[in-house]
Amino acid sequence: MAKVQNNLVIHGLSGMLGKQVVIRRQKNGQYVLAAAPGRSTHELSDAQKQHQEKFRQAILYAKAAKGTPEYQGLAKSRGQSEYNVAVADFLHPPEIQQIDLASYKGAPGESIRITAVDDVMVKTVGVLIATDDGTLVEKGAAVPVPNVPNQWLYTATAAAPSASVKIVVDVADLAGQVTEESEHT
Repeated sequence: MAKVQNNLVIHGLSGMLGKQVVIRRQKNGQYVLAAAPGRSTHELSDAQKQHQEKFRQAILYAKAAKGTPEYQGLAKSRGQSEYNVAVADFLHPPEIQQIDLASYKGAPGESIRITAVDDVMVKTVGVLIATDDGTLVEKGAAVPVPNVPNQWLYTATAAAPSASVKIVVDVADLAGQVTEESEHT
């Protein structure tokens, strides 16, 4: 790829020339010359098709969500477009870094602390507590811990019938992507 500066011949020109060279003007005003893209004739694998479909969904999401205040502020601070921030948010699901069960022994009023991060924001954190045989003990939403970034707290409201229970945590981001993890006590 060649960068062109102060060239009177191609100033204001963009597009493809002779199906061989592409001329683009970047946001910073520079012109870039590149080889024309070629078409591949090989069949796509299932993984490639799935990736293309996910990217297509990300584009549709970004077109609808680019005016969202969360994306506007983040795009401005990162020097990116709202559209690009929304596409990246869709393609990167939230991450559960830790499920801390140190304060939970199965009694009402005890808490479960969750550390969850996302490239834009974690929107919701849900907690489900079930016995080992799958019987629901309780479920609900965790709340963000004030002044502690990426920390969420769930306070139990029901007593667990046994010492061993399964804790399932699901974390959703602004784009609706969900990550789920479970722990056993």
